Amino acid sequence: MNNNIKKSIISLDVMPRDVYDKFTKFGNLANMTPDEIWSHYPKTGTGTFNPNTMVKETSIIEPYLMVHYLKQKGIETRFWYNNALFTFNEKLFRIAAGKVIEVDITNLYFISFRESFAHPFYKILEIVLEKNGGKLVKPNMLTMANTGCMNKLYALAELYHRREELFGDVIIPFNITARDYPALIEFMKENMGDKVVFKIDCVQEGQGVIFKDLSKENQLESIAKILNAHKVKGKEVFITAAVEILNEYRCYFTNHGRTKTVFSIKQRVNSDEINVYERDNIHIYKNISVKWLEVKTDSKVFSDASKIAKSIMKDMSYDTGCLEFAHTKDGKIVFFEVNQMAGPLPFDGEDTTNMTRYYHSMFDKMMN
Repeated sequence: MNNNIKKSIISLDVMPRDVYDKFTKFGNLANMTPDEIWSHYPKTGTGTFNPNTMVKETSIIEPYLMVHYLKQKGIETRFWYNNALFTFNEKLFRIAAGKVIEVDITNLYFISFRESFAHPFYKILEIVLEKNGGKLVKPNMLTMANTGCMNKLYALAELYHRREELFGDVIIPFNITARDYPALIEFMKENMGDKVVFKIDCVQEGQGVIFKDLSKENQLESIAKILNAHKVKGKEVFITAAVEILNEYRCYFTNHGRTKTVFSIKQRVNSDEINVYERDNIHIYKNISVKWLEVKTDSKVFSDASKIAKSIMKDMSYDTGCLEFAHTKDGKIVFFEVNQMAGPLPFDGEDTTNMTRYYHSMFDKMMN
């Protein structure tokens, strides 16, 4: 951490207005410890939620965890929401009440969590801040160039040399037009089998995963709707053969050079009550029920899953996030995605402490 920096701005500009209004009502969390902050977020498996004292939005909890972290470092913090900003030469300006105001950016951390900083404004702001002894910080700074926090194709590119091991057969369409769809579908059937999965890049979990059974009649129309968007930024598509999952894991990690640490692992058990091939998309909690199991850190499952996660992490440039993979029924390991900022899903007790350690390790990387 830069010892000269004593002030910071936490940007909340991507927060929906209703979430921001709720955020402001929980301002008392800024004076609480991590354990007290977590007490206002529902613990996985407890089923306890009081809407008067708790929030379900991770994006509300994370900034307050950061405030506590920065206080320990002696850094003053303020929040920004919906600010009109521009840079001019080596300066930052804000427009408020019809007036242009210069922002003092000397020795300043400008912090964000979930937006990608992909806008060219932030590329310049990063340069300007560094010239003034400050820093632009967020988890996974590479996502300034890599759009979104759940970019599957970015991870796919980094792991592609292990394609046979971690993905199996993969089709990535580009410039495929409607007249080409029948030939593409026939190729899928011949090379992947009838059951395939379309994965739409940078789309919220569940909504970007679409199962198709190509043996069924009249599939062209629904598949065309997916493929029609494959050249749109953030909705790129790749296609894989479907697998039968035995166990699925979410591993919360930081990856600081040679130090690769897995802090918490959740095991996901999907409902088999619905036929996924009968849905246009699968959205967990809405049309498919999910059960989360806590994987204890002293268990063999945690040890084995951590080894797999670390073996995948060594080939990725992500410095922090949530790595998702599965064991299949035929004994293979299949990579799904890495999320820059996945919802933490804390279990009460030990796991809440582990999630705090995860965030503090993330903050250490962001500030250094």
